[in-house]
Amino acid sequence: MSSIETPKEPEMKGWLHKWTNYLKGYQKRWFVLSNGVLSYYRNMAEMTHTCRGSISLHGALIYTEDTCNLVVSNGGTQTFHLRASSEVERQRWVTGLELAKAKAIRTMESEEDEELEEVSAPLDNHEVQNVFTMLSSKLEDMQTCSELINKHGTALQKALGEVESMENPHDILAKVKQVNERATLFRITTTAMINPGLIGVATQ
Repeated sequence: MSSIETPKEPEMKGWLHKWTNYLKGYQKRWFVLSNGVLSYYRNMAEMTHTCRGSISLHGALIYTEDTCNLVVSNGGTQTFHLRASSEVERQRWVTGLELAKAKAIRTMESEEDEELEEVSAPLDNHEVQNVFTMLSSKLEDMQTCSELINKHGTALQKALGEVESMENPHDILAKVKQVNERATLFRITTTAMINPGLIGVATQ
């Protein structure tokens, strides 16, 4: 009896502003991250019929430009210049994209390994290989998150050190806001390490 596979829910989805051209500047677009591919639409209704563009994250470059901006590029014909509503929202997307990229790379490598196994690996080793692949996947997730945690932990520690050295109450209040933002970024990344599913779906 054949079973019907239901489509997987997107890993992330939400509104971002995408650079279009010098005439129109940044335009609001609906982005969906699913199966290692970042796609965008003019609105949610277009998801069923019209994709405006997409980038495979396997081999993609993901980096930030300033407080709210990020860039996703395949190093060739496709580059998305994006702007989030806040630094926290931008980091939510960066974390999700980095994890999706790592997963896409592992998936491709796993498929290549399976092809080799079909030719040369004994059947008895199949379960062992599956366990090894799963553990390798988890380890790479932890390494990706660890790098992000170190980055945001250092930024948080720096911000706290600056607060301690301040004497002007007005400057301290202004700096506390930055510390809170750094702490939120640190929390998002540590939560992703504990449970990648809690990165969250960005809502409109």
